[in-house]
Amino acid sequence: MASSKLTKRFLDTNILVYSLDLSVENRQKHRASLEILRPSSTEILCISSQIVGEFYAVVTRTLFLANPLTPQETINRIERLLQMPHIELLSMSDAVFQQWLKLIKTNPVTGAKVFDVMHVATMIEHGITSIYTFNVDDFNWCAEIEIISPS
Repeated sequence: MASSKLTKRFLDTNILVYSLDLSVENRQKHRASLEILRPSSTEILCISSQIVGEFYAVVTRTLFLANPLTPQETINRIERLLQMPHIELLSMSDAVFQQWLKLIKTNPVTGAKVFDVMHVATMIEHGITSIYTFNVDDFNWCAEIEIISPS
């Protein structure tokens, strides 16, 4: 699946969510997300189990999608996503946890921002230096990573 010639990039949860959002106001983000998720000969798109869990939580609620998915529809989408040859599920090891702990000591956050710090810890431990996200401000604090905003 992954080759040393391919660039690994991390996917923030919002890329997966907008790929399902058919609302008029998010049409541009929807299209940009689909373009990112299209198989590429130059990159591997990486996600963690946390990203998968966040995706499940968001797309099964009416707060974020006008027509949320059922739990079974969401599971089916996750399984299909993980079968794609250019998607890699990264492990959430003890080393990732230790990196996260180190990061929150030097970059204290509150609330849900703690999950963004976990994404960065996962990236660092797996040698990934860039992330696709629509939420640029969530990662601006980290000089070690390149933030790629499709919008």
